[in-house]
Amino acid sequence: MVVTLVHALALATTSAGAVSLYLAAPCQQWLPRPLSAWPGRVAGTLALSAGWMLWSVVLHPVTAIFTSLIVSMALFTALPFAAVARASALAWKI
Repeated sequence: MVVTLVHALALATTSAGAVSLYLAAPCQQWLPRPLSAWPGRVAGTLALSAGWMLWSVVLHPVTAIFTSLIVSMALFTALPFAAVARASALAWKI
């Protein structure tokens, strides 16, 4: 039970870090203006590090690094496509 909770918390923290880094990028498509670059990047980096540390509690540290990287890469790939799908859905509503 505790292991599942740690996995869920690590996934949420890593996801928050990846989303924060994406929203701080100048070409992001979710917000009218990107987040401030410096605070957004620092918060994203800290959240990704915290996610790695949480996964290190229940996994081998190397496995935790690769798990964090895979989750981050999946989100960095999915977020732009989801933004395009969102914009397309909003355009069809009008």
